[in-house]
Amino acid sequence: MPRLRRVTTAGRRSFEYVARGHGPATLLVHPGGPGFTYHYLRPLLGLATSHLRVILFNPRGVGGSWGPRQSDDYTVQNQASDVEALRRALDIDELHLLGFSAGGFAALEYARRYQSKLASLLMCATAGSAEEVRQSNRLMLGAASRAQRKRLAELTKAKAFDSDEYAELSAEIGQPFQSRFLTGVPKDLKASKISRKVYRAMMTRTGDEFLVDGTIARWDGRKYYSKIEVPTLVLVGRYDFFLEASREMADRIVPAHLRVLPRSSHLAHLEQPREFLNAVREFLLDVTGD
Repeated sequence: MPRLRRVTTAGRRSFEYVARGHGPATLLVHPGGPGFTYHYLRPLLGLATSHLRVILFNPRGVGGSWGPRQSDDYTVQNQASDVEALRRALDIDELHLLGFSAGGFAALEYARRYQSKLASLLMCATAGSAEEVRQSNRLMLGAASRAQRKRLAELTKAKAFDSDEYAELSAEIGQPFQSRFLTGVPKDLKASKISRKVYRAMMTRTGDEFLVDGTIARWDGRKYYSKIEVPTLVLVGRYDFFLEASREMADRIVPAHLRVLPRSSHLAHLEQPREFLNAVREFLLDVTGD
């Protein structure tokens, strides 16, 4: 594995990252969560070539990267500003930005604010609004068993959000949409950690996994779709809770190309790694011509 590096951006903010390959093109990968470290996305380093540098990084407040003290500073808008700061600090001239899951929110926000700096946009297992996150939560709850919903309601009423039982039950309810085709825990997923501070600030202040009341609560990037003019790949698993959101995204972004992987849910890059990487590789080859 490539060694962990640090880069200091404007304002003396330091971010952790790993890189493989060489330019002139750079694929910068924003992890999701929000709050996950980059480790679970390490398979994407396999895309690196002598013409493509792949960079995975830890966003603000994640891992050993710089983070603000105030929870209100953990926003999609600020994450997009961090991406631009990283682009400058890492001397990226040809930027291909990949946002995975909640990382796609930051990528979409970046496309709105800094589209002139983008060569292409890759939206993987993601959505365009907080409302679509709520819709995905309703989808998972609707598919849960009666016993699961009953016990979840009891734990929610007791506000037992930090209990092991609540975490395990939430994971069970989400599993068919999150990791349906995984038979174990891949080493890269096991290596990834989540910053509860970042996750709570952005997604759920209370810890209720099915309530979106963090800083993204009113965020809606769907209004940006008609403004996006760069080549865009929308990549999603057939059983991902963001499938319908991804389809809408691909329909409304004119230059977008949709790929749906048939034996994948949310962690498509781990469930169908060869197909996932090939879809990204083919898109980038088409865009870069290399």
